[in-house]
Amino acid sequence: MFNQLQKKTLIVKRTVQMTRNGKIPTMYALVVVGNGNGAAGFGEGRGPEASKAVLMATRKAIKDIQMIPRYDDRTIYHDIDHKFKATKLLLWARRPGFGLRVAPIIHEICQCIGIKDLAGKIHKSRNPMNVIKAVFEALQTQRKPEEIAMARGIRLVDVNHTYYGATRPTPQKYGRR
Repeated sequence: MFNQLQKKTLIVKRTVQMTRNGKIPTMYALVVVGNGNGAAGFGEGRGPEASKAVLMATRKAIKDIQMIPRYDDRTIYHDIDHKFKATKLLLWARRPGFGLRVAPIIHEICQCIGIKDLAGKIHKSRNPMNVIKAVFEALQTQRKPEEIAMARGIRLVDVNHTYYGATRPTPQKYGRR
C-alpha cells in the first residue's frame, strides 16, 4: 500500500531558537501524502537536518491518512466556504474537464487526493501551513447527499434511474464547436 502513495513536500524551512548560548538551528518540513484515490494526510516534522525533518513529516502524514469524500471520483460534493484561523478558503465544485484552478499549494494537495475538477480562492492570510490545514478541514466538513437527506427526513432518489431506466453516461469532454 505504501508503494502506491504519492508524497509531496510542500514546505521546508530553517528555523532558529535563540538561547543565551547562541542560536540553535532546526529544520521544519510539511509533507502531504495520498493515494490519488480519495485518501490523504499531512504531517509536520522537525529535525536537525532537512532530510530528517521530511522523513519525520512523511511518517506522521502516513499515520494521519484519512478518507476524503469525492463526487464522481473527480470533484467535491458542494461548494465550501471555510475559515481556519486567519485563512478564509472558498472551494467550488466544477464540471468534468474543468481542471484544477486553485492556488499551487492546493493544486498539489488535490493531486494527492485525486480531485481533478475544482476551483478555489484563498482570502485573508495565505500562510502555507494554515492553507494546508484549512484545505483538509474544509474537505472533511463536506456532507454527502445521503447525510443531508437523512437529516431532512426525506428519501434520496436517483433521477437518471427513475426517468431514464438506468444511469446515463456523462460526456467526457466539453469543448467549443
